[in-house]
Amino acid sequence: MNLTTLHRKFNTQDKCIAYLEKLRWGKQVYCVLCGADNVTDREGTIKWHCNSCNRDFSVLKDTIFEDSRLPLPKFFQVIVLMIQAKQGISASQISRNIGSSYKTAWYACHRVRCAMINNELRLEGMVEMDETYVGGKPRKKYDKDESIANLSKFTNKRGRGTKKTPVVGIVEKKGRVYVKIVEKLTSRNLLAMLKKIVNTNESIMFTDEFKSYKSFDDVVSRIEIKHSEGYGHGVETINTIEGFWSIVKAGIKGNYKVLSKKYLPFYLAEFSYKYNQRHLQKDAFTEILTNTVNQEKCLLNYKPKCEVKDIVYKSSKCKKIPTPILS
Repeated sequence: MNLTTLHRKFNTQDKCIAYLEKLRWGKQVYCVLCGADNVTDREGTIKWHCNSCNRDFSVLKDTIFEDSRLPLPKFFQVIVLMIQAKQGISASQISRNIGSSYKTAWYACHRVRCAMINNELRLEGMVEMDETYVGGKPRKKYDKDESIANLSKFTNKRGRGTKKTPVVGIVEKKGRVYVKIVEKLTSRNLLAMLKKIVNTNESIMFTDEFKSYKSFDDVVSRIEIKHSEGYGHGVETINTIEGFWSIVKAGIKGNYKVLSKKYLPFYLAEFSYKYNQRHLQKDAFTEILTNTVNQEKCLLNYKPKCEVKDIVYKSSKCKKIPTPILS
């Protein structure tokens, strides 16, 4: 889907509503509040009336589009622009492209990221696990009496031990990826993440020599890559996850510039979604819209409805798909 095709197919609010209704309900409309199919169309509006619970609803109910004043044609443009930007696109660029305020563009982008969340992945086969650290470069510390010429002797901690935000990733070789913020890189936390995401009975794990990975040996076949001796040979590498980290950091540095730790999980969900959909044969635009109509909105009044980590990482995340009650 490109912008020219998008404008031809979805240039009015009515066309967008009709397409969302088709994706959400197909041929049989049912109440999104109680699940009954005894509904009546409110002529001249986008609303339907449920004769069972006696309430009105629309296809936008419990979706990322609900309570947004941004017209759907422009919202669809935001989705296409974000999908096509493999390393991300800033809200400032979005606002210039669709002709909206920065605040509106920022809010719309985060709503789209909510539709990109997938915390129910199950990885298997040859998988790699590694951690990285996301955050700005800390300022150099020095005494007031030190001269500028002597600043070079003050170095900032890099890698493990830094004050940046630790992020752990698991990826299938030539497959999907899952990333998560883990505040403490302990054996217990990493092992819990492994058991939740990886089918340990059908997998071989590749890690570096970080001591917290030692506990994996009891639950999964693990091959340790010793970077002190090189970056591995053949399939015995963790280059896949290292390549994903390079995409994330290049996107942050080149497009987003500055990210808050609070909203970092949303951005990681975006990078993960695009990486996992890179081999998708069908239109990614349709895939995103299908997610939007099956998913409750995660933000309200420009703020997350709960902790961002809970929205992104918990399986009970904001999903609400009523079971239709057929009469």
